[in-house]
Amino acid sequence: MDGISLETIYWYILIGSAVIALVLVLFGDIFDFDGPIDPMLVVPWFAFTSLFGYLGEKLTNLNGVLILAVSIILASGLVFLLNFYVLVPMRNAESTISTSEKELEGRIATVVTTIPIQGMGEIQMRSVTGSVNRPAAFYTGQTQDAHQGSSVLVIEVKDRICYVVPYEETLTL
Repeated sequence: MDGISLETIYWYILIGSAVIALVLVLFGDIFDFDGPIDPMLVVPWFAFTSLFGYLGEKLTNLNGVLILAVSIILASGLVFLLNFYVLVPMRNAESTISTSEKELEGRIATVVTTIPIQGMGEIQMRSVTGSVNRPAAFYTGQTQDAHQGSSVLVIEVKDRICYVVPYEETLTL
């Protein structure tokens, strides 16, 4: 190709892919890629294709088209394995042991700081992984404050504030 060897082209693509991969690792959370092409799969595909192409050109005497075809097949297989065994499980994994806000709804909590009728207090919810404290306000109008140590039921969580109602167990046997 106009005096540039395939080996050099593969090398430049490999270096460019490495730089783009580094940028994605460092700043990938800033950008939200909602499209049909995932850069976390395309960049490694180019990197693997160019790596195998470079090694094929450097170490073998095969035809350039055959080297490119083998490189594409190997890169596609590796990217599939990368996606299936690394990226998909990482996307589905929780990065913390804390619970999401929607999981707090419907749970019983203990009042830590008194919740006044027209104000906010603090509640604590316990689980096997620990406890979480959140600011709380009444969900509906109440006639009494929720004092420290009393139980409340979380009805809704909005903007990190738990909206609660007083809770008393009425189960009798």
